[in-house]
Amino acid sequence: MKSILKIIKATFLGGILFLAPLILLIVIFEKGFTLIQKITVPLVSHLPRVHFLGLALQELIGILIIIIICLIAGLLGRTAKAQKLIQKLENGILSFIPGYSFIKKTNENIMGFESNEDLKVVLVPTDAGWQFAFLIEQINENNFSVFIPDAPNPWSGSVCFVEKKDIKEIGITQKEALACIRKLGYGSKELLKNKL
Repeated sequence: MKSILKIIKATFLGGILFLAPLILLIVIFEKGFTLIQKITVPLVSHLPRVHFLGLALQELIGILIIIIICLIAGLLGRTAKAQKLIQKLENGILSFIPGYSFIKKTNENIMGFESNEDLKVVLVPTDAGWQFAFLIEQINENNFSVFIPDAPNPWSGSVCFVEKKDIKEIGITQKEALACIRKLGYGSKELLKNKL
């Protein structure tokens, strides 16, 4: 019974963590769209009322302006000064948000962005047997911190400290491990062939 409640809790929390960034993104776009419409409505009010795919001209212009702003922000975000600012924000503020770094790296992989720091996937022994873990950092010559994700929700899990001798390297990517975790272990036969 406890394990069922744990799975329900992990799935519920995972749903919240999955929906929260989407809802935030929708709210930001909605607020931005409302702000931009205040500019576009007076500009296009003297034009004929044209509808395309069910959208009025001012809505189309508003969407176009949002796309242009996002492209410009993306270009500015690639500059050295912007990268330094983002790094300062991540180190100073965002690093205190639980799971921010892990979620960021995971989302980069899902969206196809190349990350310089793909987390290394290893297996670590637990009371229940071997489990996937992400190697976070080396503490000293003999000890490492690892993050052990829960299934089916890899957004929650636990941080453990393990000795070097207990870490089994398996040579699979973070993306492959996350997919296997989400599918409750399906696909592990191929991923872990000749590795256990």
